[in-house]
Amino acid sequence: MPTNRLDGALGRAINTCVVLAALATVPLVILQEQGNTSLAVQIADWAVWIVFVLEYSIEIALCSDRGAYARKNWLSMAVIVLSFPMVPAMLSLTRLARLSRLVRLVRLVGVTARALGELKVILSRQSLIYAMCITVLVIIAGGAALTLLEPQTVKGGVPDGIWWAVVTATTVGYGDITPQSHWGRAVAVVVMLAGVSLVSTLAASITTFFVGQQEEAEIQELRDRMARMEAMLQELLRRTEPSVPPPYPEPTSSEPPRQS
Repeated sequence: MPTNRLDGALGRAINTCVVLAALATVPLVILQEQGNTSLAVQIADWAVWIVFVLEYSIEIALCSDRGAYARKNWLSMAVIVLSFPMVPAMLSLTRLARLSRLVRLVRLVGVTARALGELKVILSRQSLIYAMCITVLVIIAGGAALTLLEPQTVKGGVPDGIWWAVVTATTVGYGDITPQSHWGRAVAVVVMLAGVSLVSTLAASITTFFVGQQEEAEIQELRDRMARMEAMLQELLRRTEPSVPPPYPEPTSSEPPRQS
């Protein structure tokens, strides 16, 4: 099996950077779709792309079987290609300029999947925090996707899109924001299905967490009681144990004096 994960502090740092880069991609995609080409947006876009490139380069350089790693982690390469800052400009120079929105949508989906994978590595032993992070990430990505696909529906931008995703994921359904296009409804279906599963998992994780805390407190109380009972038993045995007198010295044999 090829080694495709870094261990230790370096691995955790790289995984955290990938998650942060994925989160930063959400506002970047929306700003680029709105035509924002400021210097700050361009610098942030290049920085995000460099994070994905460095993570892939370091892991494949340390991997024993690079071919197997590349095949297994094809999503990482896809994210690198889709996140390349020059892709929108390259599409605008051709007849594929209309695909820029689709490319941004696929990029958003790809970085979300990458972030979910890194969160699983970082928080694999913390089920409650892991479920919370996945729920928040899916809601943010769903709201951003609807904002990207239907800006005329989500007039308030990403905040209103996230509000719609929260309402949809929790199956409340106020109806103040309703997707109109087929792609928007497809995003709504994904958010609904993922939301029902994730919210249920989150509720179960919270319940398990508090039940585990209660069980741990009860087990600790039992341990304390057993320790006190053992100490009392030892004290009782010490008091009731008969005192044993010190052994008398054995008489030494002495020969009677000889009579002359």
